[in-house]
Amino acid sequence: MNSWRNTFSLTLPVMMGYLPLGAVFGVLWVDAELTWYWAPLMSILVYAGALQYLAVGMLAAGIGWLDLAVASLLVNFRHLFYGLSLYHLLPKGRLGRPYFIFGITDETYSLLSASGHVKDSKTALQIVALNQGYWIIGTLIGMVLARGLPPGLQGLDFALTALFTVLAVEQIRAKKDWGAVLLGLVAAAVAGFWVSEYFLLTASVMLVLVLLAWPASSKEAANQAGEGAL
Repeated sequence: MNSWRNTFSLTLPVMMGYLPLGAVFGVLWVDAELTWYWAPLMSILVYAGALQYLAVGMLAAGIGWLDLAVASLLVNFRHLFYGLSLYHLLPKGRLGRPYFIFGITDETYSLLSASGHVKDSKTALQIVALNQGYWIIGTLIGMVLARGLPPGLQGLDFALTALFTVLAVEQIRAKKDWGAVLLGLVAAAVAGFWVSEYFLLTASVMLVLVLLAWPASSKEAANQAGEGAL
């Protein structure tokens, strides 16, 4: 019990973000007049943050599942690199390992990689579970609150962008790796200028190619790849 209590204290910053962000997703889902029970199921079975926001608009517009699958790959491609720097926290259990891989979101990755307080796989797995719990609870709260809100509210989806900004600032403050910051800015500028339609995928691939050629140890390259992808 003490273990969970200590882990809970570590996840408080994510909880403060995930409850309102999950609530915004719930509000957007209800406002789009989509089948209600798919919202909590998506937060349980998909749990993809930014993709869930994107899926609301795509499903409301009648976009096919194949197009949604391709968009999911492009949006979540960055998650392929997260595991490179969190491999030492990967649980060994048959259920814990796949769930840990499934539950690594941007905010969870930021907490595990930048806090410096997570040293073992048990604590890491607890953090993943608590963070998803906050998102699910937030989704349910948003669906309830949506019944009393006026339809067509604007700007709610900007909450996710605001949280990403805060996480990026915290990563920079914790790591103080200005070379990685500069590399990320250059990759973002080039990808945004040349192939804006596939911005995230292009920027991520560029970062990986550069880091693979960088004269550093494989472990350092993996850490930088994960942080740059964020």
